[in-house]
Amino acid sequence: MNRNTLRLCGILGALLIAWSVTACASRISTRGNVPDADALSEIRLGVQTREDIAELIGNPSTVTTFGDYTWYYISETVEMSALGDLEVLDRKIIAIDFDTRGLVQNVRQYDLRSGRVVKMVERKTPTPGKEPSANESILGGIGTLSE
Repeated sequence: MNRNTLRLCGILGALLIAWSVTACASRISTRGNVPDADALSEIRLGVQTREDIAELIGNPSTVTTFGDYTWYYISETVEMSALGDLEVLDRKIIAIDFDTRGLVQNVRQYDLRSGRVVKMVERKTPTPGKEPSANESILGGIGTLSE
């Protein structure tokens, strides 16, 4: 092999190693609306309206389903490993309650420790209908069997 070929192989090898190392690195990202502490300290109970709050810290991530009386600002910092595993590093939830006139009544803050882990239910809900017989299952693609 000549000198240029060896140099090219060395450069390509170094690039391959650098690429493989960065591909295995985890990624950290923050999602959601994160109002800063200075803006939150400017909120005045019983004085400011929904419009004032939207102007001060932006639109909420979500609102209560009925009544529009609580606005939620939700943010989450997550780390995704190279294998796709997701780990929540931090979570902040700001809940701002309004009265019926639209004035701020309360500001609540929650973090990752405030949350609860909800266990998923493994049961299945049965669907109504007839269970097919073995013959109907096998021949089901051909046509409908009469009863």
